[in-house]
Amino acid sequence: MILKELYLHNFRNFGVAQVKFGRGINLICGDNGQGKTNLLEALFLLSTGRSFRTQHLSELIYHEKGFFFLEAKIVQNSVTETLGLSFDGQAKRVEHNAMRFSSFQPLLGLLPSTLFAPQDLDLIVGSPAYRRRFLNLHLAQSDPLYVHHLLRFHRALKQRNSLLRYQSQEGIEVFEQEMALSAAYLFEKRNDLLRELNDHLQDTCKKLSSEPLQLRYFPSQSTQEPLQTSYLAQLQKNRSRERQLGISLHGPHRDDFLILLEDKPARLFASEGQKRTAIAALRLAEWRRLAKQVDLPPLFGIDDFEMHLDQRRQGLFQDALNELGQVFITTPQTLPVWKNVQKVAIQGGAVSYL
Repeated sequence: MILKELYLHNFRNFGVAQVKFGRGINLICGDNGQGKTNLLEALFLLSTGRSFRTQHLSELIYHEKGFFFLEAKIVQNSVTETLGLSFDGQAKRVEHNAMRFSSFQPLLGLLPSTLFAPQDLDLIVGSPAYRRRFLNLHLAQSDPLYVHHLLRFHRALKQRNSLLRYQSQEGIEVFEQEMALSAAYLFEKRNDLLRELNDHLQDTCKKLSSEPLQLRYFPSQSTQEPLQTSYLAQLQKNRSRERQLGISLHGPHRDDFLILLEDKPARLFASEGQKRTAIAALRLAEWRRLAKQVDLPPLFGIDDFEMHLDQRRQGLFQDALNELGQVFITTPQTLPVWKNVQKVAIQGGAVSYL
């Protein structure tokens, strides 16, 4: 699978632009504020249906325009496919070849990807919500049933919380049963993911000459077997207290995991350099696990390459990137030494090639 071409219309600071990519490493070069990250954002919006910088699609529309439109040309098994996404300020429209969809959900995994961005330090020092998003986005790209259960759980959770706030028990058992069914699936898949990532981390840590890392899962719900039955019992047991608070305290919406450095929480005991190296190793491990799951080489993106690692580990990381599929890297105008790469220059939303 190769992302051959990307077309942008009224996206961020791009009026109209068309970008062609190489099969290996693609360097997106330019001074700050010229649109490098905007281009990477467009690419990963087409991959996941979400921006990694904002939750509001209206912020992505070019100044005073009424819409944005993105289209990618993807080549797989010598067949060219198109994937398009547009937003007019009210509705999002998604197209795959000649078919239209009302949501991005059916297309998750069509263009699988992993992104290494500066804000990834939140995986170590940020709130649990950022780590849950990491789990959800990874699993959504390889398991459509995971998306189904994630949406089903949150719909039932919303209804249960509403009944708790209004001090009502009418129908609450039905929503608790739905929550328990989906929570068991989510827990199982998250647990499998973290266990498999731990296996991959052993190798990626060696490639970056970093200390051993481990991911430790902290599920909010009871993990007794069978999971569905134990979580349902937990919901029923806590119902009286949660009615006073108006909120469900336990479940996948409260899960967390920690990154451990030599069995100690990295957020407390790791230096800034060690934290950045840990995230680099985790993203490489994520790419390997996703590639195995989808049987394709996912896209790998790096926003602002030079700020992540020291010079020695940059070289080690660069060697690791050569083993991946298509790679997209934003970097300042002063280019590092790279060979056999596609170099795309961005200047004020205009695209050229070096």
